[in-house]
Parts: sequence; structure tokens; C-alpha cells
Amino acid sequence: MGVMGGEIQFKACEQEQGQLFPAYLAEALDSSEPAFFVNDLVEGLELSAFEARYAALGEHAYPPRMLLKLWLLGAIGGVYSGREIARRLHWDLRFRYLAGELRPDFRTINRFRVRHREDFAEVFRQTVRVAQRAGLAKLGRVAIDGSKVRANTSRHKAMSHGRMVEAEERLGDEIGQILAQMDELNEAEDEEHGDDDGGGGLPQELCDRERRRETIRAVREQLEQERGEKLEARSQKSFADPDANMMKTGEGSLQYCYNVQAAASEDGILVATGLTTSPSDQGELVPMVEKVKQNTRRCPETVLADKGYLSEKNLEALRRKRQRGLIAVGREGKRPTKWPEGRWTQRMHRMLRLPWARELYRHRKTQGERPFAEIKQTMKFRRFALRGVAKVRGEWDLVCAAANVLTLHRVAAGTP
Repeated sequence: MGVMGGEIQFKACEQEQGQLFPAYLAEALDSSEPAFFVNDLVEGLELSAFEARYAALGEHAYPPRMLLKLWLLGAIGGVYSGREIARRLHWDLRFRYLAGELRPDFRTINRFRVRHREDFAEVFRQTVRVAQRAGLAKLGRVAIDGSKVRANTSRHKAMSHGRMVEAEERLGDEIGQILAQMDELNEAEDEEHGDDDGGGGLPQELCDRERRRETIRAVREQLEQERGEKLEARSQKSFADPDANMMKTGEGSLQYCYNVQAAASEDGILVATGLTTSPSDQGELVPMVEKVKQNTRRCPETVLADKGYLSEKNLEALRRKRQRGLIAVGREGKRPTKWPEGRWTQRMHRMLRLPWARELYRHRKTQGERPFAEIKQTMKFRRFALRGVAKVRGEWDLVCAAANVLTLHRVAAGTP
């Protein structure tokens, strides 16, 4: 506090002054930190599937519970890089608290995410069960929705079908020229030194071209199988992640993406996850309903979904399963310009005009789309780090498990 007319004074700041930190890291953290909740929740999970993947002999592995805690806390805070998590183990007290005295490097942290990609589905399922025990995951109505998430590739690592065919032909010609040169060289050496049948292996330039041609051929055949009769010369495929496909994102641009699925309960708990390489949602409705039943051991009273899931096949399948569903027939908030076709579609159209159905369906937008907004904005998950549909599916399960942990932590802390 300065004195009127005198010299202004500030508090002293001594950077070289020694400081005493608490003996335990937990005492240095605020009690509301998610790290404590993550620690307690993971300690209560059944992780025998994780532990079964490690050998009894050899050097002791890092505890899978500890590494799972690091990934869950990282996802809650928008950290999806093994290198960044490894760096934070040196300066972030929250990560240091979860790791104890251990300091795994980024390779160990990244290998854990790949090794246990199939186990994260069970981790997600157990977060649903934890929510149920806490009185959450109410299934009066379940909203199913999908969203496009960028793959770990780009157009610069892709090639069209027409260019693939040209590249294969060009590489085939180059391989033929190299083989012809090798034959001429071998004949000349045989005349000079005799035939010793010792070619000494293939030259590197031939191996490289053979490898490139096989890579292009494999991706081309995958593209042809996926596109079928819709194949065009301009149809593209990525070499970095051949499983990813071009999809239209929410911003209106075409990018290599995966179509991720999530089913949300009335209170915001994700009760099922899914992932497909197809930009269409139609084929995901029935599988998602089945996953809700598997994860919760209960049937939802009503399933809500937008027009992307509408088809006669889906509506008839729900009827056979005696599962009530409300699927949009037209654009939400817009009346159809013509009477829809199909027996079950027309029946759904009539049902959605009833007051009770309109009252139920109005929750779909907030209930179904809010989890994706939470994951993409709060948790900052907008692009997959792994490649290949099997690895990406595991990464999505891990992210959704972290989303449930975040929701459970907020409920426990009494914050909205």
C-alpha cells in the first residue's frame, strides 16, 4: 500500500527463496481435483483382463491401473498425447500424484493404449455400472446420435483410384526394367566368372518399388471392395489410415473421418458406444440398442434418434424387439413437404404428431448432442491419435469412459 505523496511500495518477490512443500502430494492439491475421483474409481474397477496381458516372468511391468488413471485424467483435461502425459509427470502435481514415484516414458504410456484397445470397452461398461449404483443412467428415454471425428490422416496422404492404377502400371514397368537390367548384368558376370548361382539378393531400389506396389494394390483392392458399383476414378483412399473414409464434417468440409456413435441416458451418462467407417448412421441403430441392453442389463423405455437412423428395416426391427422408438421422419422443426413412403415410416410420421410423442422427442437434441459437445469442446477431443478401425474403436471407448468419469465427478461434487 503506497502512501499519498510517497514512493509506491510492492510486496517482495524472492524467487531464490527456499520453500517447503507438503510431504504428500495429495496435501498440495485441492480436494475437488478430478485426480482424486479418478484414483478412487479406478481402484474399484475389476481389471483382470488388463493384468492377463502381462507375463509373469521378466522385468516387472508398470501397474495397468496407474497407466489407466493417467489416460483417464489426461482425457478429462484434453490431453491425448503420450509424450505430453510423460512431460506432465515432471511438473503437474495431479499426474505425479496418480503415478506415485513411477515415471513411465512416453513409449510405455503409448503402448498401454494400443495393447489394451480391446479392454477399454469393459472399462466403459464398468463406468456405466458405477453410474447405475449411484442412481444414475436412467433409461426412461435414451438418445442415440452420431458425429464425425477426424482420423489421423489427411488428403495429402491419399490417392484416387485412377492414380492408383496409373502408379501400379508405372511401378510395374520400372520393376520390369530393373529386372531386365539385372538379367543382362547376371549374364555378363556368368560369361566372365561362371555361373555360381549367387545373385546376392535383390537390390534396394527393386525392393522399394515392390513394397510400394504391394501397398498401393492392397489399398486399391480395399477401396474397390468398399465402393463396389459406386467406384469412380476420383474415389480416394488414405495410405496412412486406409480404414478412414471421406465424410462431411459439421463445418461442411470433406475430411477423412470415423463416424462415432453414443447413446446417452436422461441424466447424461453414456450407456453405449459405437464406431463405423460408413458416413451413414442407418446401420447403427439396432446395434446401439443392443449395446445399451448389454451394458445396463435393462431395456430402454424409449429410443430417440434423428432422421439419419430412419429406414423401414430399422423401424420393423424395433417393432419385432418390442422396443418403442421415436425416429424423425423429416428435418426437425420442419413439416415434410410430401407424405413419406413405407408402411412403418408412415406409422412413425403419424405417431410423432401425437402430443406425448412430441413431448418426448423434444429432448433428443439436447440429450443426444450434448455428450458430443462435451467431448469435443470441454475434453477437446476432435481427432483420433491412433490409426486403423480396431485401434480407433478402443480409443473411442476410452474417451467415452473418461466422459462418464467426468459426469460422475461433477455429480459427486454437486456441480452442473
